[in-house]
Amino acid sequence: MITTSSSDIARYRDEGIWGDRKLHNLLSQTSKSKSREIALVDPLNKYDLTGAQPLRLSYADLMDKVDRLALSLLKNDIGKDDILLVQMPNIIELVLVYLAASKLGAIVSPIPMQYQEYELQRILNVLQPKAVITVATFKQQDFTQHILDAVKSASSELKTSPEVFTFFDGKSTTDLSEMMQQVDTLQPLEAYIKEVDITADQVFTICWTSGTEGAPKGIPRSHNQWLTVGLATYEGNQIEDGEALLNPFPFINMASIGGLFLSWLYSGGKLVLHHPLDLPLFLRQIVSEKISYTLAPPALLNNILKNEALLAQCDFSGIRAIGSGSAPLDTWMVEGFKERFDIEIVNHFGSNEGVCLLCGPNETTSSEKRAQLFPRAHKFLQTRIVDRTSGEIIEQPGIQGELQIKGPSVFDGYYGADKLTDEAFTPDGYYRTGDLFEISQYDQAFYHFRGRCKDLIIRGGVNISPAELDTLINAHQDIVEAAVAPYPCDIMGERVAAFVVTHPGKEITLAQLVSFMKQSKIATFKLPEKIIQLEAIPRNPLGKVERHKLADFLT
Repeated sequence: MITTSSSDIARYRDEGIWGDRKLHNLLSQTSKSKSREIALVDPLNKYDLTGAQPLRLSYADLMDKVDRLALSLLKNDIGKDDILLVQMPNIIELVLVYLAASKLGAIVSPIPMQYQEYELQRILNVLQPKAVITVATFKQQDFTQHILDAVKSASSELKTSPEVFTFFDGKSTTDLSEMMQQVDTLQPLEAYIKEVDITADQVFTICWTSGTEGAPKGIPRSHNQWLTVGLATYEGNQIEDGEALLNPFPFINMASIGGLFLSWLYSGGKLVLHHPLDLPLFLRQIVSEKISYTLAPPALLNNILKNEALLAQCDFSGIRAIGSGSAPLDTWMVEGFKERFDIEIVNHFGSNEGVCLLCGPNETTSSEKRAQLFPRAHKFLQTRIVDRTSGEIIEQPGIQGELQIKGPSVFDGYYGADKLTDEAFTPDGYYRTGDLFEISQYDQAFYHFRGRCKDLIIRGGVNISPAELDTLINAHQDIVEAAVAPYPCDIMGERVAAFVVTHPGKEITLAQLVSFMKQSKIATFKLPEKIIQLEAIPRNPLGKVERHKLADFLT
């Protein structure tokens, strides 16, 4: 599957930005010179998550397991352009899936562990995957049944029913762990690679994002698009050869894949996995694995600096830099890590669609600028600020407009959604990010992030569609109308509040609403954590919910 136009492919290749390397080629290159060095480390709590013991793999061991998995999938008729829906925690086997798919020319479509039957069914209908890959158990609970239920529920919309593969003793599914152990020769895989033409322009992943429209949107990205983003983050974070990197973010989006997975492949260092985000384990891994670079949410970094008792137990002596984003950074936090630990904080602003803005010590030594601004000049992106009403390009500082981007890191369009794609791009090919920026009044070489055009709620760095939740809540028989909006949280950034208007004489508690929504088998992180009873939902003259006014009812 190739989504990029032939003219764009030719131009990016002529400019030397795109080439012929796929992601697994970077691994193969490193393995030749570092075969005995540690490449990949499981989370310390892997046994608690999956019942399997944590592993430490050298580059040679990693290459062997990637080949074994690739051959196991090939024997099950998985090959070029076949789509794999993947729901797995951050464990070594998930990395194996990515790299094995790269070898086969298959497409990985990762989804959060929190997704349940409701989300899976919608994605299955759009994606039409050849197979689903997961773990047999998660936190001592069966983790296959909701997938099998979703496949059954979606069966009328599926052209063919996907096979479900699991790691670690699947009872009602095909066990990939066992198949990998039974491999005795790699000749069929070697023959396949020689016969099948797989280019770096082919789609490697289809990641998912929640939009204001409610339905999840699939974002295809090719090897070349990922490698472009990876190079930008690798260079922007000043990753050094052989560094130890710690990944606490789910392997489903730009932060983990573009920010750490690709940096690891470029640097030939050690990638340490972590799941779920657990501060004591996170701090323990930083020390035990001699981590020099990682990513962390702003709220977590703020809380670390505010907790003197915790700081007394922290050893950050090996950390060179920490990337952070998904919410605006505080200047005092950037200053605090530099002054106290000599750690550089690198501000990240990214999206699955291909936004990859960074501001680190290369761009400015000012903590205030680092926390709030991003360079206008970018190695791979063309950027501009556009007035949302007139469509005119804004050249003056201090005037807010929508950030629009174009370039070799940007995706080509939403999967199976031509209308959404047409709406997302301008006639001259710029992607409309939906984010409000302005040219900084203090330094016109920088952009200043001012907010979001879109009504998204971002809880712990994960997008939540308000429209999706509005629809679910409005189905309650005692509710006349309802809407959701975010409220601030020091830990998660934002949480969900539900605002409801009930029929006369009816009331509904938060527990009752949550119980009702759980019947839809929706992901838990989307559930409201506050409920406010109103006489009417504020709307504009066109009937659209004015979510910014809902926040006033929370104060």
